[in-house]
Amino acid sequence: MTQFIAAYDVENAELCPKALERLVEVHEEAGVPATFFIVGRLLEQKRSELRRLLDRPWADLQSHTWSHKLLRDSLMHGPGVPPAEAKEEIVRGKRSVEDAFGRRCTGLRSGCGFNGGLKGRPDLLEIAVGCGLSFISTDLRGPGDSIPAPLKEPYRYVEDGFPGLWELPGHGWHDNVLKLGDGKMLTIAWPPLEPWFIPPAPPKTPREEAAIYRVWLDQGVARGLPYVSLVWHPWSHYRFAPGGETVRWTLEYVSSRGLETTTYGAWAAAHAA
Repeated sequence: MTQFIAAYDVENAELCPKALERLVEVHEEAGVPATFFIVGRLLEQKRSELRRLLDRPWADLQSHTWSHKLLRDSLMHGPGVPPAEAKEEIVRGKRSVEDAFGRRCTGLRSGCGFNGGLKGRPDLLEIAVGCGLSFISTDLRGPGDSIPAPLKEPYRYVEDGFPGLWELPGHGWHDNVLKLGDGKMLTIAWPPLEPWFIPPAPPKTPREEAAIYRVWLDQGVARGLPYVSLVWHPWSHYRFAPGGETVRWTLEYVSSRGLETTTYGAWAAAHAA
């Protein structure tokens, strides 16, 4: 049965705390857990505020690297950092979450994401496994590192020599890209992989945005994916729907479909080798 994973990339020092004030309330009202991938440097800047907002039993707290640098080359965003910097991004990012919240951090989401995640980079995978990560979420794009990200199933890095490490992809539109509009959505794969991938226009209201996410949820369920997880950013929600309406309506739809909810950390733990 397909589950839903609500997940957020927490990366903007000014807007993410403001957004989380409401988003946390929305999740508590709905009784739905969520994963928060947090940039380590942001924790350094907003430690007490983020602890107040996110140190809750239902919140799955994971790393979004130390400073959001690219771990590998991206066709859309340019070259990745050298191996030494990548190691700092992975290891220091993980430790920052653990130090701030006193919990074990088991997962990492890369900045931006890539088509195929970290396949072919055993050096980076070795760093991830060596510092104690059990999953990464780096496969967040389609062909040519395009957006939206196809509905991919989770997989392990067997061919790269790390069969115990899960890749847990994110799906669909990165919400900040979905709402750009005005000819700025330059990362779209063309022709679209599926006819329903591309809406006729960027959403103009939170209700229209939530309707787009419902399509991805329906398609994920129809295909029997283990989970569907949209790539969300608190700061993007705050700018478009400061009251958290988009998330609230999406969670209501998840409930109306009878979908179970989980988190990235819980899913990886339940499917550990």
